[in-house]
Amino acid sequence: GLAALLQALGEPRPPAQLGPLLCNLSQLPQGRRGLLDRSRCSVQRLLPFTQDKDSVVRRRGIVGALRNCCFQHGETPGPSPTLPRP
Repeated sequence: GLAALLQALGEPRPPAQLGPLLCNLSQLPQGRRGLLDRSRCSVQRLLPFTQDKDSVVRRRGIVGALRNCCFQHGETPGPSPTLPRP
């Protein structure tokens, strides 16, 4: 399903709601893995939309998806290592 969504970004006028949809999908570990899969070049496809002047909704969604991928949004970090006291 992700391939079809990314293909829709290549259309002359991609749907505005595609950005928020990708943002929501990127909150799931499987969605992030799909977007970060190097063979799909997804990040390279998303980057031009960070400056999309045609649709604020699409731009915000794409930026949110990239943020989620960068910071693995929603995943709880593992236990913090304890540092030895001096």
